Amino acid sequence: MHKRFIAVALLLLACGGKQTFKKVDVSASEDWMGIYINNAKIGYVYSRQEIRGDSYRFIQKSTMKLELLGSDEEFATNLVAVTDRDLNLEEFTFDISSRKHTFYAEGKREGEVIKVKIETAGRTETKEIKAKDALIAPALASWVAAQSPKPGDKLNVTVFEPTLLKTLPVSINVIAPETLTVDGKRIPVLKMETHMMGLKSEAWVDSTGSSVKEIQQPGIVMIRESREKALEAVSGAAKLDLLSFFAVRPDSAIQNPRELKELKLKVKGLFADEGLSISSSTQKVKNINGGVELTITSPDTSRIKRSSLPMSEPAEFLASSFYIQTGDPQIKRTAAQIVGDETDAMSAALKLVSWVYRNLRKRATASVPSAVEVLETREGDCNEHAILLAALARAAGIPTKINVGLVYLNGAFYYHAWNSFFIGGTWVTADATFGQLPADPTHVQLHEGELDEQARVLSVVGEIEIDVVSYR
Repeated sequence: MHKRFIAVALLLLACGGKQTFKKVDVSASEDWMGIYINNAKIGYVYSRQEIRGDSYRFIQKSTMKLELLGSDEEFATNLVAVTDRDLNLEEFTFDISSRKHTFYAEGKREGEVIKVKIETAGRTETKEIKAKDALIAPALASWVAAQSPKPGDKLNVTVFEPTLLKTLPVSINVIAPETLTVDGKRIPVLKMETHMMGLKSEAWVDSTGSSVKEIQQPGIVMIRESREKALEAVSGAAKLDLLSFFAVRPDSAIQNPRELKELKLKVKGLFADEGLSISSSTQKVKNINGGVELTITSPDTSRIKRSSLPMSEPAEFLASSFYIQTGDPQIKRTAAQIVGDETDAMSAALKLVSWVYRNLRKRATASVPSAVEVLETREGDCNEHAILLAALARAAGIPTKINVGLVYLNGAFYYHAWNSFFIGGTWVTADATFGQLPADPTHVQLHEGELDEQARVLSVVGEIEIDVVSYR
């Protein structure tokens, strides 16, 4: 399982309201919720609302204990946000921490933009995000309650998501009143269905605007609990390896997967028009009843036209970003040391893939990785390999992007990340986790891009089935 999906799914949990801001009365309160997957408790969320003069202050903390391919990981988040009396975001701080990894972001509104600063591995990056009107997720339930929603209402809102560092449109369908029993108490609630980035979630909200229960793709359940119950030991996590739990097991085994040249699959539950990038230079898509048929090939790199370094196009895949710090001095020095005096793009790319493969310890990691941090820690799973390779290759002048999807390993397709290089006028896949250039055809692309785009894959996690048609 692509482990960041769990964290992003949790952080994207939200209800929404009409995009007409008005004064909202928020009561001081605090709530605890347990987090479960497949009836196994993996953590808790603590939320508190405070009134501070003409402002509201929202605090949300979460802790999750996960097993990732035999490695026990603890993942914690901490969000503090201040809004005006209209619940419009004014400023925030947000951090994520795990065993060896930290991520910190803070932002403050100035007019119609939020000026954001992030810190990772001792480096600081800044960015301005347009956000004329935007709420923060912990404030949304209170806002919805203030709109006096009725069954059948369709509401829309813009949310600022601190993990993705961007604003997102959210739509909400108000379903119907229900009654939930929690800790032996019957609670009247209003059920709502939320859609964001192609993801559907369900929320049951009480009359005060507090969530009683939420279900988020891919199968994360949050339910209100007492403080004591929420803080109980996470007894189920050790029995549930999340990466294996969300793996897709095909109808038949694939022999010698790393040696294949072509793979043909039928993928049920995956469709070409649902906002994902499933077609590429090496992955051909054919629509069939109930899904798609994919033909994935591994190109002969000796036949690809040679390109000289440095390259200048496509420029967007040479650029630096919050997580791919191409311009960082240490990233640039390392890339130069690896590539040396090589001017052939394919030969340089092979050196970079080999270096990342050999120099990163293979370990499943709960983090929001950045290239500079991975370069320092020298460990991680597919995400860390892919983001570091992207930064090093871009610094060397090779246009590079990140692909996300599935890869076949030990009898199942696991959620995975790898890269593509633009060389000779075409995109060539590479996988530094396996030390491959090109990547073998068991790499099933579901989408491409950085974290803000990768989250879209959550919409199909747990929803697809794979039949093996043929391979060679």
